[in-house]
Amino acid sequence: MKKQLKLLLSIADRFADKRIEPPCMYAGNCGGCALQLVDYSTQLEIKKEYCNTLLNTVATIDAIEPSIPLGYRNRMDYVTAFGKFGLRRRGSFKYVVDLHDCLLLQDTSRRIFATIREKLSGVQDYDYLVHKGYLRYVVLRQGFNTGQVMVNFLVAQQENNLESVINAIYDDVDSISLIVSDGMADVSYGKVFEDIKKGYIEESLDGIIYRITPNSFFQANTSITQVMYREIAKQVYGNVLDMYCGVGSISLFVAKQAESVTGVEANHEAVTVAGHNATFNGINNVLFVQGDALEYISGTTVKYDVAIVDPPRTGLGPKVVNKLLHADIQRIVYMSCNPVTFAQDAILLGDGYSLLWCKAYDMFPQTPHVELLAVFERK
Repeated sequence: MKKQLKLLLSIADRFADKRIEPPCMYAGNCGGCALQLVDYSTQLEIKKEYCNTLLNTVATIDAIEPSIPLGYRNRMDYVTAFGKFGLRRRGSFKYVVDLHDCLLLQDTSRRIFATIREKLSGVQDYDYLVHKGYLRYVVLRQGFNTGQVMVNFLVAQQENNLESVINAIYDDVDSISLIVSDGMADVSYGKVFEDIKKGYIEESLDGIIYRITPNSFFQANTSITQVMYREIAKQVYGNVLDMYCGVGSISLFVAKQAESVTGVEANHEAVTVAGHNATFNGINNVLFVQGDALEYISGTTVKYDVAIVDPPRTGLGPKVVNKLLHADIQRIVYMSCNPVTFAQDAILLGDGYSLLWCKAYDMFPQTPHVELLAVFERK
């Protein structure tokens, strides 16, 4: 990722004449935003060139689908360390930028953020360099279309030392959970040991209601997610396999256009939530399976017409691509959060598939990240 950020910033340097006074006082220092020094239309031009450089000859991006530039995020993970509450300094893991506000948050979450910050003075934070302390992360999540707010506290010991903070926000949020993360890994998820309030929120995409639990993955930019999901729905037919399905967000969204959808997901909590989401919405042609995507596609005897893949940043990799090449699947709809690994996978898929088109979406304005959507058809 460091090489990609370096490339992006080198491209941005060529747009020095488009520099503006950034709306956020922390721009250029905080690692949350790297592009606030130029206006949003210029950001889209920078990202287009960035994508085309990374994709090389694999695909050409004509434009980046724009987003809401600020206030778009439905999740932010804030670290609490060294007496500070915020995000890590750009390019440095050892330092935390102490934030008093964050413009990426929606308005309600910004108010909750301010309240939490005010009440944290009496709470022991966590030194992640020597692995000592108590409060590691505060995770804020807010449904973009429902407005429901979740606050998760990641702590190093399974105990509640946050009474004053919780009391201050209790009436203003829909869900509060305590999560223990007592290992050496620097992660913002773990075992939920207490739901102080509710333990989930809901989000709505084109009339489908999704339950989101503390450890559930859900795309961070709801408005762009809806645009991408609508495009995915246009590309599916027949029996559909949704690999890496998470809480079933894509599976349920495209179910009307398919005869059946099978969602495969390794995380047990996500599969449980996906099943709830299907039942709650009365969607009966979707089946969710807990398991490894590679193992599932290696062992299934079901014939699928379309495979939807939305892998992590590491991409599909040669083993999964090889299984797809030998499966009798006519179409692959590929959603990617990493142009580098997408390009690698696209080259491998070229042994059996033709790339029909590839589009780019600004899932994370102000940052280097770009989301790609592509369709491959069997040769």
